Amino acid sequence: MNHQVKDGEEIKIGSVRIKVRSTPGHTAGCVTYVIAGDFAAFTGDALLINGCGRTDFQEGNPGQLYDSVQNKIFSLPPECKLYPGHDYNGFMSTTVAEEKKNNPRLTLSRDDFIKLMNKKFDKSNKPKRMKEVFPRNMICGYPEPNEMKA
Repeated sequence: MNHQVKDGEEIKIGSVRIKVRSTPGHTAGCVTYVIAGDFAAFTGDALLINGCGRTDFQEGNPGQLYDSVQNKIFSLPPECKLYPGHDYNGFMSTTVAEEKKNNPRLTLSRDDFIKLMNKKFDKSNKPKRMKEVFPRNMICGYPEPNEMKA
């Protein structure tokens, strides 16, 4: 079943209730899933451990990402466990308190964060095969109709 979630929507999986928080900025469609009781959240690529997602992807925006993290993730309780979409150093989780204290990007002011992200991701260092991957991401990985086998 495919279902596009919306900000504030509640999903129930078995007895577990999950609240959707829209956290755009890395891409326009990023969301964070918060387990009922605010004890854990799955942040996708909006917030990584000691970092955040790049902002030169589909409709990415550094100011929007900063606002999303500050208002929708850092507003969770300090002890809330955060699980990012991935980590390049093998870490599995962090907490709101740890990221508010130690995240080298998101401890900056909003203006300094925007300057840093615009400089770091100035479109000169996009990942290889970006032109192939982006269109596929925009349609959730589904093949184009002309690519489907009969």
